[in-house]
Amino acid sequence: MEITRIEIILILGLSAYALRALPQLFLVGRNFPERWDRLLRYLSYAFLCSIISTTLFMTGARFHSDAALCRAVALVLTMVIARRTQSAVTGMLAGMSLLLILSWLR
Repeated sequence: MEITRIEIILILGLSAYALRALPQLFLVGRNFPERWDRLLRYLSYAFLCSIISTTLFMTGARFHSDAALCRAVALVLTMVIARRTQSAVTGMLAGMSLLLILSWLR
């Protein structure tokens, strides 16, 4: 049985949500140490990055090697712009725009 891309995204999204929400539910009223909060935040970001990479480079169980270079360039641009502007949304919009432009040029 093959797992579709949407199923992978849903599983990873629920995992990221559970990773942040479950400790908050079970430890109500307690303060997290800064280290734990940062660790949980970075693990959530890692799950989101895995969702993005799955969406960018794969369809179903197939890796698209012909479009991988353009998509990798768009991903790097997304990360650079998001870091410089301190806005993930701005980075995603820039990366999406570059990906659309590069796909039209091919």
